[in-house]
Amino acid sequence: MTYSDRKEEVFANLLDDVDNLLEELFQSGYDTIHDSTMQALQRAAEETEQIGMAYLSSLLHTLAAGLAVRRHQINPHEDGMAAVFAKLNEYLYLCRGKIACDRGRDYYLASPDV
Repeated sequence: MTYSDRKEEVFANLLDDVDNLLEELFQSGYDTIHDSTMQALQRAAEETEQIGMAYLSSLLHTLAAGLAVRRHQINPHEDGMAAVFAKLNEYLYLCRGKIACDRGRDYYLASPDV
């Protein structure tokens, strides 16, 4: 396994983890978030920041902060969390497309650096 293959695998696994968190949020709703889910969002934001995925990290931090505030509100109001959730899903979709293109390139070209 080459470095490029390993890197793509790590990114794909991280994207899967974030996707699972978003699915859990979607199923439970924004108003009934478990502490473990909030902690997992924070961990994912920190991990993505450490590996240089600043945009994804920023979106995760924004979502976690907004959801933490929402947990303590009695009257719901528009806070933009649905838009952040949509941006996260779009970003994950685009990242997976990029990984698929890179894998296809590496498969059809002799050198992955081309």
